[in-house]
Amino acid sequence: MKLLIATTVIEYREQLQEIFSEYKVPYYNEIEMKGVKRMVDQHRLGNWFGTGTAGLENIAFVSLMSEEQASSLFKVLTEYKDSAKNKVFSVYILEVNKAIEVK
Repeated sequence: MKLLIATTVIEYREQLQEIFSEYKVPYYNEIEMKGVKRMVDQHRLGNWFGTGTAGLENIAFVSLMSEEQASSLFKVLTEYKDSAKNKVFSVYILEVNKAIEVK
């Protein structure tokens, strides 16, 4: 059993939903979150208005699946990321030792 986690900017939500549907992922969670990236050369850093960080509206897709399905989906998501420039996108596959699945 594998836990697949894919994170990206919220603008790519529909594309990931389509990929998860096409690969027949039976159950997954979508988690909206705020991504923060520390900027090294922050404009107006000394000003009260400049916080030194830049925020992005992100989304994570999380699902338990078989090793075969996780490998196939990982390959497709990698191709998706590589097909367009400047996509903020990460995918992780973790080993799950024990799980109670939703059926």
